[in-house]
Amino acid sequence: MKRIKFLLFVLLALLYVTNASALIVNDTFTRDGNTYRVTKMDEAHDGIPKIFNVAFVSSTNSTVNIPATVVDPNNQYTFNVTAIANNSTVPNATSVTMPNTIVSIEANAFKGGNITSITIPKSVTEIKSGAFGQMSHLTAINVDAANPNFRSDNGVLIEKKDSKEWVAAYPLARPDAEYTVPESVYGVYTNAFQRAAYLTKITLPASLKESPSTAEYNGYTSAQNLKEIAVAAGNTAFKSVDGVLLSADGKKLIAYPNGKAGSPSNNPAYQGVTGQPNASVYKIPDGVESIEQAAFAQVNGLTAIELNGVKKLAKGAFDKAVKLRNVLLGPSVDTIEDGAFGGNNDLAAFDVDPANPNYTADAGVIYTKNKEELVLFPAGKAGEYTTLSATKKIRKRAFYYAQKVTKVTFNSNLEVIDNDAFQATTKLENITFEAPAKIKTIGTFAFQGSGLTELNIPASLEVVSWSAFGSTKLKKVTVADGSQLQSINTGAFNGCKDLEEFTFEGSSTLNKIQADAFSGDDKLKSFVIPEKVTVLERGAFNGASGLETITFKQPATMTIIGEGAFQNAKALKRIELPSTVTTISKDAFNTCSSLTEVVIPASVTTIDATGFQECAKLEKFTVDKNNPVYSSVDGFLLSKDKKTLVSFPPAKANTYYTMLPPTIETIGKQAFYFVQALENVTIPGKVKKIEDFAFDRVGNLNTIAFLGKTPITDVAPSAFNPANVDKSKIDLSVRKDAKAAFDSDPLWSQFRTRGVSFFKETNGTGNGTTEYFPLSKKAVTIVGTQADVYTYVVKPTVIDDNNNTYEVRLWGDYAMNDNTTNIQEVVFKNTLDYVGLDAFKKNDGSSTVKRIYFTATVPTKDMSATKWEYIDNSGNYTQKEFEPSLKVYVKKSAENAYKTATGWDRYAGQTSYKIPGEIKIAHGYGTFAREFDADLGIYARENNEAGRIGAFITQTAGMSTETDATGVQTTKFIMKSINYGNTNVTDYDYVPAETGVLLESRSGASTPADFYYAIGEKDNVTYSLSNNIMEGVTVKDTKKQSSTSDPIFAMTTAGIFKPLKIGTDRTIPVHKAVARPKVTLSASAKVMFVFDDGENHNIVNAIDTIEDNNVVDNNAYYNLQGQRVENPQHGVFIHNGKKVILK
Repeated sequence: MKRIKFLLFVLLALLYVTNASALIVNDTFTRDGNTYRVTKMDEAHDGIPKIFNVAFVSSTNSTVNIPATVVDPNNQYTFNVTAIANNSTVPNATSVTMPNTIVSIEANAFKGGNITSITIPKSVTEIKSGAFGQMSHLTAINVDAANPNFRSDNGVLIEKKDSKEWVAAYPLARPDAEYTVPESVYGVYTNAFQRAAYLTKITLPASLKESPSTAEYNGYTSAQNLKEIAVAAGNTAFKSVDGVLLSADGKKLIAYPNGKAGSPSNNPAYQGVTGQPNASVYKIPDGVESIEQAAFAQVNGLTAIELNGVKKLAKGAFDKAVKLRNVLLGPSVDTIEDGAFGGNNDLAAFDVDPANPNYTADAGVIYTKNKEELVLFPAGKAGEYTTLSATKKIRKRAFYYAQKVTKVTFNSNLEVIDNDAFQATTKLENITFEAPAKIKTIGTFAFQGSGLTELNIPASLEVVSWSAFGSTKLKKVTVADGSQLQSINTGAFNGCKDLEEFTFEGSSTLNKIQADAFSGDDKLKSFVIPEKVTVLERGAFNGASGLETITFKQPATMTIIGEGAFQNAKALKRIELPSTVTTISKDAFNTCSSLTEVVIPASVTTIDATGFQECAKLEKFTVDKNNPVYSSVDGFLLSKDKKTLVSFPPAKANTYYTMLPPTIETIGKQAFYFVQALENVTIPGKVKKIEDFAFDRVGNLNTIAFLGKTPITDVAPSAFNPANVDKSKIDLSVRKDAKAAFDSDPLWSQFRTRGVSFFKETNGTGNGTTEYFPLSKKAVTIVGTQADVYTYVVKPTVIDDNNNTYEVRLWGDYAMNDNTTNIQEVVFKNTLDYVGLDAFKKNDGSSTVKRIYFTATVPTKDMSATKWEYIDNSGNYTQKEFEPSLKVYVKKSAENAYKTATGWDRYAGQTSYKIPGEIKIAHGYGTFAREFDADLGIYARENNEAGRIGAFITQTAGMSTETDATGVQTTKFIMKSINYGNTNVTDYDYVPAETGVLLESRSGASTPADFYYAIGEKDNVTYSLSNNIMEGVTVKDTKKQSSTSDPIFAMTTAGIFKPLKIGTDRTIPVHKAVARPKVTLSASAKVMFVFDDGENHNIVNAIDTIEDNNVVDNNAYYNLQGQRVENPQHGVFIHNGKKVILK
């Protein structure tokens, strides 16, 4: 069976091809053209150093140089190369060099290529049977003279073991026809002369005492031209009879030369059917009682065997003697060992003499005499077969390589199907267990490589052994209700590429799913793990790339998710672990590329750092709040005290910013490993430590922003693994006053640049600066402002001193902590993604901000107190963004979204679309300007047309000048509705941002006491309002000065325009507007504001002035010379633009 197992090992290895990151035992990876398989990964423990070993698997190089150590492609692990794996391949090789770390060379090493000689290094202590049996061009095996275990006899490998010498390997292409084993050699190993192409004769010395074999190979198997095995005189262990090797007493036939032909025969019983070769018969020599293991293995020149009194047929005695078609088991045969025959494709039936006391035949199938054991099924027998009703056991290798059988029905009394029983039965599509089935055990490799497509496992079955159904064509497996199955053993269903369903129909006693049980089953979409399963071993579902759901049947008892248990389960979307799981092992969910959420119960106390690597779509970990070791905040996996970031969910990486929980002090081992979407990350101010491989293989990381002002010094050397991370391509962003410290730091100075926060005046020149802190190449957060304004406007973008444009996406925690000005309002005209804690509170706990306005229709997604879960055990928030007195205004269309959004619902009572108290018209007219679009008609629409307002502008094109008969000029300003003409404004009560307008109350002289307006919904429109002489005042009260060439007219609270006094600064209140025609008016000129309906409004003489600093005084009196009179008595005065007489 060795060859089959070797092939299986290779298959298992191929299923573990490394994708990018972590590795577990049996994974493979390629470096510099060589591929290796991980054989050991033992971390240091109990004073024992760590041991990481690999075996060489293959190479595409022509000159193969195997290094002593190799680093995986991700530069994370360093392995010792200690073995040459079985079935290793070198298809292009002309030479191979092994290092002095190799201790073992396994079977069928260095297949392919054109290697003619090989040298065994001094370190090798073990060379497996058939190690060089696939090196077709090999003519010499040399050995380092310092090797104490091996030597070369003129190119033939001799092993020295326990003071004895053994022929270990003969080079396949050695051209000699004969070889005499040196005197003093004690034995010939199994496969020593495997496939020796040119040998026709081997002579064994008198010293030779042993020539062992297995069930598949003897020492001379497959040397196809070998016709004679001679034995030197004086040998006391062996003799040669007609070139056949026998024991010295002639009772045991040890080996029949593969190239030796039998005798022709005309016996009709020996004649084959058309297409079969002529009869070639061998009669066992007289006196032989036992045909030893593999004595005729792979002998393909014989068609018939005459046993001639033989008593015993050992394991594999006639294994794969493919032309054999006639065997008569006479009465003398008392022992047939497991698999004595197998792979004899022309053998359609066994003949058993009826007089044989031990065995009988049923339709050519051998049973024990009592028919309780099926011993051998002829490999050439075709079609369907039903086992006898008395049968309790199918022996090992009974149907081995029976490649013509299509269906087998097992009798009800059958209890055991032993190891390898149906291995490689490629046409076997169906097996059926008759009810009531009593089957208990299906052995190792029992159906491995068979053609089975469907399997119904009876309730009685207790054990499915190692690779019992591996690499079959199974599509559906059903386990009956009441199943007594205890364990699905290692590789039991490994490599079943067509397996789509595996169903437990009811209760089950299954308690363990062993290593690789379902690995590589890439069509399996779902799996329900029975409730009594406690352990998922290494790689149980590794490579089950189609697996979408895993369900743990309740009440579950699962405790351990083993190494790589779900590695490469690329379709798995969500996993909710049962409340009994304690351990998530190394690479348990590595490369689950569709996984979005992991729910971790309170019972989990151990999560390996590699447990969830390369899960690119993973958005969140949800940890039970009662877990004593771990916690989760906003989907981040943290330690219980929230001070260590254990694992970063890759899907949280954001092009604009990537924030981390502010509580963390340590970034844990491999926390960001292979997060390819990570372009930027903001490190909280409390972080003091970064552990091993924390930022290894973050290939797209370009910016690290530090909120703290002191460089982190406790950083593991591998945190930014120099083999994978080029620090010179990553920029740092630091606060301006921390730059010097980072510039001088030995680690952080290695990064490309150390950019700093920058200060900009974004609310008008001279109105104070705002500090912007870049978190990425695209986004900044506001970390502080000293803007001295009434209304602070957060604009969508800002340009730094190097002309880089950033989007303003965040309002930082405590952003106004150091503010000393008197900001009353904040208007967010940007896409705001984050609102920090105590967003508008000053250092002393006070806040001047009374109102905030959001023009975005989508609520801020990250409200700090909610995002970072500042919530006590009673569910109450312990932190907040907004004070309870703060008013929040949003668009009407977005009001419900804001009131119900995560983190916003707690502010629902403070949020409204109705903006009250800002517009108060008492005498028909007023002015208005705002930093955002304003819908002034919403009140009327919602209140039966009460409080209707019209907004008017006048453009310079609408001015005209007339001169009367006396020579006096009158300048007319045509006040047109804001939606008149090509302004793109559709409604006469809609005011675009930063637009000054004249307001007219159209439902009476005054607005209702409860009048309100709303943020305009049409701020995505581009308006054409150029040359409007109505100039709005926004952000803060503004001083303006009138002149003859630039007269300015302001409106009093009485609704009358008056000119400002020339040459004197006057303060215009914020959110009002003035008329500024920017034309020169003579001293005698008159000004007339005319509405577009032709109504004359005010005719104001240019000598009229407003004396006080604030344009609110409607009680002033002037004499006819235009001089203000403080206490007017009797006479004629000008008051409110009209002549009045005081008596």
